[in-house]
Amino acid sequence: MLTGAAMLPIVAGLAQSRAASGAVSADQAEAWLDEQRRRASDGRMLLAVPMFLASATRP
Repeated sequence: MLTGAAMLPIVAGLAQSRAASGAVSADQAEAWLDEQRRRASDGRMLLAVPMFLASATRP
């Protein structure tokens, strides 16, 4: 998990890519990003990046 304003470029990229794909409107993406900026300025921003790795061998 990552915290702090240093993560804003990551969430901005996520919002922009989702708006570009049509998953959300540009206004929705900007509103969400504004909320994340407020959270960062209040010291309440949290970004979780789950990663999964699977490995197997053929019997």
